[in-house]
Parts: sequence; structure tokens; C-alpha cells
Amino acid sequence: MLRKIKKFGLTILLSFHFGVAAQAACPVANQYNFSFANQTAATLNYASTYTYTANSAALGNQNFTVGFLINGTSSTVVGGFQMPNISNMVTDGVAAVNLSIGGTFTSRTANVSTNTRVIVTTFTFPVPIRDFSVQINDVDFAVDQYRDWLQVNGINGALNYDPSFTTPFGNNNTVPGPHSAVNSTMLIGATTTPLNLTVRQAAGTSTSGNNANNGTITATFAQPVTQVQVRYGNYPLTTGETVTGQQAFGIQSISYCPMPLLTVAKTSAPYVTAAADPNRFNIPGADVAYSLTVTNSNSSPLDLNGTVLADILPANVIFRNSDYDDAGPLTTNFEFVAGSSGLTMAAANLTYSNNSGATYAYAPAAGYDTNVNAVRINPQGTMAANSSFTIRFRTQIK
Repeated sequence: MLRKIKKFGLTILLSFHFGVAAQAACPVANQYNFSFANQTAATLNYASTYTYTANSAALGNQNFTVGFLINGTSSTVVGGFQMPNISNMVTDGVAAVNLSIGGTFTSRTANVSTNTRVIVTTFTFPVPIRDFSVQINDVDFAVDQYRDWLQVNGINGALNYDPSFTTPFGNNNTVPGPHSAVNSTMLIGATTTPLNLTVRQAAGTSTSGNNANNGTITATFAQPVTQVQVRYGNYPLTTGETVTGQQAFGIQSISYCPMPLLTVAKTSAPYVTAAADPNRFNIPGADVAYSLTVTNSNSSPLDLNGTVLADILPANVIFRNSDYDDAGPLTTNFEFVAGSSGLTMAAANLTYSNNSGATYAYAPAAGYDTNVNAVRINPQGTMAANSSFTIRFRTQIK
């Protein structure tokens, strides 16, 4: 995140960034959940978009939408059911109903990553969310009928992410190579033999009951996403196959967490406030105390151990590398107010640059050091949801 603020007629650039590694575990009460098992049985339409509501015990409700893209089907009826629907046609044997999706393609799917002979189900969220998880049921294979071909994409603007796949039987795609397990009716990529799959894909290898968990797979994304696509096709004919038949799978439930929402505010004030002291004004030779306040205003904690706050100093100030409060209780050149954040800040967590932030390896001299033109702040620990912290340091006006 970048933010520009005007002080003393100059522009100060604050930069704050965090990545996947910075996300802390989401409290269970803050997790949003939704299950089609709690929905009323209904026949839906591939041409429509549907709005559903996920619930969090602590945060209340949030709406999301489910829409479809369909191409290359000769029929959208499977086992006597009009697709898509919410029904007991496909479940994991526990849930009452699932969102069932399927049909009969005119021929086998050449590439499930394209929009030819595929059915794409898209979950869309109003804001980026994290830790998304979706349970999918009945990914399997029947000779001369279908070989379910599944691809799950996580999307955030121009960014696309690979899912982590797991099944009830322990196979996953978290290390290179193909994965299958006893009782599981699918192969999980990446592999080229005997099926050609990417890390985002799974394909059926044997038959599963419509209401069994043999074909169950869960896809998750740690990265922030605004959309998740579940792409579905019929894998190309393999040895001994000549026919393309009907096929279907089920989507049972989703869960996700809110993203942290971080803001940075910078203020300045004369360090000296005594009424008779001329340095209480912003004049050359007076010390100015800068305060940087970081607020996490959403209901998601954040691991700040790998996160930094960088401040490029104005050209008309000199960094003060001395005890922040002179003869006061502090011994560092900054004051850290943790508030309710749960964070700590040591002297080693403040580093300095003499090249405007290109690197932060400079060792400042004691007192006022004209070479320091940027500082980097790296608080330690997990920042609590809905909390803030403040750090202050001093400079002198030239």
C-alpha cells in the first residue's frame, strides 16, 4: 500500500506491504461458512447468476454470487435431473443436498483451461477474501461415459493462483508429481502419465457412488482472491473408449476469512511544547516528532514478523539517533506504543537507509545524522484484529 502525505511543503512516501506469509491464523468465529446442504431443493439455470449468504459467528453475513459459463453440451439432463440443481443427486453421503452441475458434451473436452466444451462455475466475492476452501464431490470415471476433469483457479484481478488439493484419503498436490490413494477415485496433478494434468487439475480414475466420498476433493487458497472458478470437462478418450456420455459433480460447501484491512496515518508535532520555548514552532533547529499509526480495522489478524513499514524522510529534516525522550525512561531512539496490537518492537527492528530506501544497511552515527534519509520499521508478532500501534521518532528541521 502506498500513501502520500504533505509535511513542510514536501511529499512523504509511506509504503506498507504484506504477503501470504504475513497472514495469521483466522479465528474460527471470524470464518464465513456456507453449505448448499442448508438450501432448499431447486432447479437452477445455467444462464442465471445466484446470490447466496455466508455467515460468520462473530461478523454476521456476507453475500457472494455463483454464476455459470456453459459450452458444447448436447444435453443438460443427467440421470433424469435437469442441471444445474440443488438436490440429493450428488453428495458426500453426509450432506442432505449439493449444488449438482453437469450435462452431456458433444464430444470430449480438449483442454479444460479453455471455454470450449466446459462448464465453469464461478464464485464471486465483493471484496478480496483469504483462506478460501470449497468441497467438491463425485469426481470419478466410467469407461465410455465420462472421465471427470476438474480445474480450480483462484483469481484476484490479473493474478491467478494454484489451489492446494486434499481428499479424505490423504492424497494431495502440495508436492510435485501425481497423487492418488486407495479408495480415492481420482488422480491429482501435476502429471503427464497416465493422464496429462496440471497442478490445478484432477481427473477421475474409477467409479464412485453418487452419494459417497470416494470422489470428494477439497480445494483451498491461502492467497487473497475475489473469484474462484471450478472448471469442469470430460477428459479426452483413452484406450478402449469411443463414446461420450453424461456426467455430473457436486459442490457442497465453501468457507473463507476476511482480509486484514491496514491503514497508515502519519502526523507530526514539535517535540518541545513548553510555552516559553521557541522550538515549539516548526522552525530551523527545532525537533519534530513523527508518529506513524498503523491500524488493522478488519476482523482478521496479521503476522507482522515479515512485514515492514518504510518512511522516506523529507529533505528538510535530519534524523535524530539519540534517546527519544532524553532523560526519560526510554533508551531507544524511538517510542513504541503497542496498544492492543500484541506486537513488540526492539532496537534491531528499526533499520536505516542512506540511499532513499534502496537498501537499509546503513549504521547511523550518534546524534543528528544527515545521512539517514529513510527508515524501515519491522514490528514483531501477530497484530490482533481491530487494533493499532504507534511508533514515534524525532527529526530536526534544517
